[in-house]
Amino acid sequence: MKDRGHDVAMAELFRADPAYAAELLAEVVRNGDAEELAILERQLLATFAMKEANPAS
Repeated sequence: MKDRGHDVAMAELFRADPAYAAELLAEVVRNGDAEELAILERQLLATFAMKEANPAS
């Protein structure tokens, strides 16, 4: 459950600062670490899921 809590926190951060999310994604892609990219993709998906659940925010 620890990862889920962290993913939710990251999703909230990405929603609050989309420019940071974009910069982080670009950096992870540049580094080429597939495992790190998979984690970030999961967190970004959580961000969009939160947005869908709360469209007014």
